Amino acid sequence: MLHSTVTSKGQTTIPEKIRKALRIKPGDKLEYEVEGDRATIRVHPGLRSLKGALTSNKGKAMSLAEIRDAAADAARTREGTR
Repeated sequence: MLHSTVTSKGQTTIPEKIRKALRIKPGDKLEYEVEGDRATIRVHPGLRSLKGALTSNKGKAMSLAEIRDAAADAARTREGTR
């Protein structure tokens, strides 16, 4: 069993073993669910679930302008095939 202490501001440190097991990184958002005298903590998927969504097939990150251009090209291609 792991323990942590709550400060007067309601803050605590999540033990390293739990952070590693849940892959919690700085800036991650956590969700809490309370049932009786127990609480469940999980990492909110948020931006983590979008990781890699805005990259090209080659894995190179795309700028916003490149994304707009690619979307416009795709729209023109779709319109041309109708």
